[in-house]
Amino acid sequence: MSDRVRELAARHAALQLRCAVQRRAVMQEVDSIEVRFDSVDRAVTMTRAVLRNPVVIAGGVIALLVFGRLGGLRLLGQTALLAFGAWRSLQAFKRQ
Repeated sequence: MSDRVRELAARHAALQLRCAVQRRAVMQEVDSIEVRFDSVDRAVTMTRAVLRNPVVIAGGVIALLVFGRLGGLRLLGQTALLAFGAWRSLQAFKRQ
């Protein structure tokens, strides 16, 4: 075997070892990320179960019908008043 072939074989083996080490590091990082997201997955599953409950859906519709009209209009009016006041204040500040 020539020196060049031995050198290439050694480089190939070193690269494969480096790839294996990097692959292992990536897998460890993925495992650590999965562990961190376990609590998020549990919360999403629980939220879905609660929100798909017919009693919760009916309660939300009733609350929307009872409180939605008055509360929504009041909130919209307050927001518009606040935005108009902020706009007028900004205009007055720019003039000075």
